[in-house]
Amino acid sequence: MSSSVSPHVSPSGSAHDGPSLGAARAVGLVARREISTRARTRSFLIVTGLLLVVIVGGIIIWSAVSGGDKATKIGVVGGGPTLSQTLTDTAKATGTDIQLVPIADANTARDKVSGDDVKTALIDQGNGRFQALSDKDLEPEIQGVLQSAVSSYGLQQSLAARGVDLSSVTGTTTLTTEQLKADKPNEGQRIAVALVGMSLLMFAVIQGGSMVAAGVVEEKSSRVVELLLAAVRPLHLLWGKILGIGTIAFAQVVVLGAAALITATATGLISIAGTAVSMFLATLVWFLLGFLFFATLYAATGAMASRTEELNSTSAPLTILAMAVLYAGYFGISSLDSTFMQVISWIPPFSASLMPIRIATGDTNAVQVIATIAIMIVTCVAAIWLAARIYQRSILRTGSKMSWKDAVRLNRA
Repeated sequence: MSSSVSPHVSPSGSAHDGPSLGAARAVGLVARREISTRARTRSFLIVTGLLLVVIVGGIIIWSAVSGGDKATKIGVVGGGPTLSQTLTDTAKATGTDIQLVPIADANTARDKVSGDDVKTALIDQGNGRFQALSDKDLEPEIQGVLQSAVSSYGLQQSLAARGVDLSSVTGTTTLTTEQLKADKPNEGQRIAVALVGMSLLMFAVIQGGSMVAAGVVEEKSSRVVELLLAAVRPLHLLWGKILGIGTIAFAQVVVLGAAALITATATGLISIAGTAVSMFLATLVWFLLGFLFFATLYAATGAMASRTEELNSTSAPLTILAMAVLYAGYFGISSLDSTFMQVISWIPPFSASLMPIRIATGDTNAVQVIATIAIMIVTCVAAIWLAARIYQRSILRTGSKMSWKDAVRLNRA
């Protein structure tokens, strides 16, 4: 493998007499340069705008299609108060939300069903015969409510014709219930917020990490990095780039997440604004840790490549790991109580996607949360140490790309 090292940097990666700026000032200058350069690019603004449109529009469409928690309207023709009460009691017993609409006659019922004023209409045709009208096949829940209510109503009418009061027969029968597990209020909405946060995290990781890697290899291939290293040290350049792009990614996630929360609350998909905000803030903690882990390693992959065309192969292991973290969150949500998912949620970087979901479901406690954050911080420190050494020793090397095996071997030397 052919390579060359600029005379401005020693083999250890430290610059000679060129860099004279203080560490904080140097990092700040590089970070501001990244923010001002990349935040104004047309591609970044277009992508952010399109994501806002997709998120806000998607939530509005989802709310319109799902109809939120609206009750199913059922028209009732005849039967009197007894039939209506039987329908209400049956729906309540099965947990089905319905709204009864009294209708004068069968013809009016047909018009209301055709005009989508009611989902279905139940017509009492007399002599124990009933007819249900609907434009489309009824959901099994609604059909079950109608069938059970009609059967119960028919039994009541039959017994009443023989002078038997059904309530007097069943009045001595009681049913007591005992709930073995406590309810988890608004669990579904908290999970939804966690999943959205995790999706934004992985989007920021992949996009932001790719921006870091691309920026490093672009400066390296164009030899601009040699001019930059005449003023700042390699680690200052690395941290400034990560801090600047990280700030952009964080701001983008906050904007997109806030837009999603506001739209979901306005459309009624989320009714627990306070809990949703606190859940989103908790997810942001994992965002910072997850982004730091991946961004530093992505910077190392950029330093390992000599040309932009080589970046895909050097960053492929990280991209695969990021996708595995994303899939673990999506597919693991149905089995969070399994031993495998509980164990893997302690292992970085998988904890960045799984712990927010476990927090949302109440499947963890404060000790586990603090412990997994501490483990993730330690892992980030290790990733920073490895990435810094690779960056320092590779940023000015030219020629063939460097593999991860070569990079590790170089750091051992």
